[in-house]
Amino acid sequence: MNETLDLDPHGIDARTFRHVVGHLTSGVTVVTTDCEGERFGMTASSVTSLSADPPLMLACLNNSVPTADAVSRSGRYAVNVLGQGHGDLAHTFAMPSPDKFAGVAVTRGSTGSPLISDALAHIECEVAERVVGGTHTIFIGRVVSATAYDGEPLTYFRGGFGRFEFARDDAVYTHARERILDRVHRAGDVVDVDQLAEQLEVDQTAVFYALTRLTGDGLVRRDPERGYVVTAFDASASDATFEARLAIEIGVLEQVIGRVPPEDLAAVRRDFDAMSALLVGERFVDFDAYLDANYAFHERLVGLAHNPVLDATFGTLSIKQVMTRSFGSTPVTSQRFIEAQRGITEGLEGADRERALSAAREYTDLAKERVREILQQTGGQL
Repeated sequence: MNETLDLDPHGIDARTFRHVVGHLTSGVTVVTTDCEGERFGMTASSVTSLSADPPLMLACLNNSVPTADAVSRSGRYAVNVLGQGHGDLAHTFAMPSPDKFAGVAVTRGSTGSPLISDALAHIECEVAERVVGGTHTIFIGRVVSATAYDGEPLTYFRGGFGRFEFARDDAVYTHARERILDRVHRAGDVVDVDQLAEQLEVDQTAVFYALTRLTGDGLVRRDPERGYVVTAFDASASDATFEARLAIEIGVLEQVIGRVPPEDLAAVRRDFDAMSALLVGERFVDFDAYLDANYAFHERLVGLAHNPVLDATFGTLSIKQVMTRSFGSTPVTSQRFIEAQRGITEGLEGADRERALSAAREYTDLAKERVREILQQTGGQL
């Protein structure tokens, strides 16, 4: 049975909005718009509800994709939530094509945006605000209409008891990532969705999920002409990132040393201990867990300034992507990293400015040096 909720073109109530965005569990969507009579659309997973009162949606679109420019110019977009049987649609709208809508049944929404007829839910928005961040634009849309239908979304939802089965899709992501880190796919190579699905003996939806995550990791990028391309990585890329992090942390340490509340010092110590437990001898116990713990430790350091601008700036540095691409290519590392970060921690605890600053600089030098060692082992580029 179909269920159409909201019928006020000027806005919807919070209850209706919560019901409709429930279809975005961890879903795959197609964002569409109409600009000057031309239809645009792209597959997007970085779509989420922002507020229920007033109803607002957030869509993060890559600026290199024509749909992002079209949404900017038209001032409107629609979120089409795909159903479980729509893996082909997800793939179609993820890849460059002169007419992605060929053979796709659509209707015209109240805002003029094309709506995919078979979609599980439609959420039409008018752009209220645009925020540009690096290669992407975040569009905050005021929801003016929302419609939902019965069915299961194209997520990683499998089974009848509300249980999410991520195991297969996570395994595909892990295998695909290993192929890139092991240089089965080298910098500049195009990763063909169909071919990878055949090699891993899975469907296209699982591969699309993996490539979407790898794009977030910075290991691949979505080229509007070529598709998914393995990104290049060299010493200059890592140097710039690590030096930017150091500049932020030095500024914070200079500002806060000797004035950090006990509860904040205790939090830094907890983060350090959690991180150090994941590096034993000269090997990572679990690189992914170490990566998360390392990021949390440095994020905590920056957070000591209680400055949201610094927090946001730190968040744009792509630290995890750089470390995944370099440190993640080998299980071997050095305890010197932990000792340098211990120096930062103990410098803060003892209000020892010189020790903390010296340790922060040492940690950055070690990171840059280690990346060069890894690159030398792999021919100068990962």
